Amino acid sequence: MIFMKFEKIVLYDLKSKPLEKEFIKKLKEFASSVKVVFAEAEYSRRLKPADLIDADAFVTRIFDYYDNSLFENKKIKYIGAMHTDISHFDKDFLNKKRITLTNVPDYATEAVAELTISALLNISRQTYDAMNLVKSGHWGFEGFLGWELKGKTLGIIGLGKIGSRVAEIAKSFGMNTGYYSKSKGDLPYKFLELNDLLKQSDVVSLHCPLTDETRNILNKTNLKLLKQNAVLLNSARMELVNLEALYELCQQKKIFVWFDELQDKKWREKFRKLDNVYLTPDYGWMTREAQERVREIALNNIKFYLEEYARANRT
Repeated sequence: MIFMKFEKIVLYDLKSKPLEKEFIKKLKEFASSVKVVFAEAEYSRRLKPADLIDADAFVTRIFDYYDNSLFENKKIKYIGAMHTDISHFDKDFLNKKRITLTNVPDYATEAVAELTISALLNISRQTYDAMNLVKSGHWGFEGFLGWELKGKTLGIIGLGKIGSRVAEIAKSFGMNTGYYSKSKGDLPYKFLELNDLLKQSDVVSLHCPLTDETRNILNKTNLKLLKQNAVLLNSARMELVNLEALYELCQQKKIFVWFDELQDKKWREKFRKLDNVYLTPDYGWMTREAQERVREIALNNIKFYLEEYARANRT
């Protein structure tokens, strides 16, 4: 039972593919009013302080960089992020302002893991290029010599839920898996120090969160340890990799790379021109099942917060 409501929720949503009316209807059960602010396609830092006037809750579906000025001198007491990573919020600032920040962990584990493996299969068999050859009216297998995953070594950096699921799928292909992670644990995969993992792996897949420790975890020095024709898969944040050093390796045709979240437009323009680089538009989370989960968890987060807030203010 909800004992209280927010006065006003501001929902920051995608204009190109907004949340359905049913979600908005359920959101209105938790507030006297709901205002929707839409983001354009290139939406970085488009939200303005004026968009949050009179709001005591902010729910965002947009992974953006939220400046503290957005929440300064505001009555906001709750932020509901509809994604797992919340490193783009200043948590220390929000704590000082006594603003509660929630996220939706694990909702896209299967979606991101499956996309990572599909990107690897595309690189190993040049599926995209082969399909486009036929669709353009041509025919022929020349130029499409691929390689098999069985027997190859997969090195995973960050063996959390997504990394573990990638390892599980890779095992079904007969790949050998090693991992580097902050904690070793009792895991069915071989732990390797980072430099050893980079030297030994045919495929390296990044699945760690962005922190001060993991920023540029792949840098100018250790990227050079990758094997010739190794594959680097990154479904996580672009800031995990030194892009300048990586671009140089790609120019030299040393490795193959896939990014799902290369949000920096300048770097995207540079990388997209290289034929050994594969880019997708930050859509690892875009499956029907993942979207159902993210909506359900986001609404439950709000419900739980209001119940706990009411309980705390009743005692």
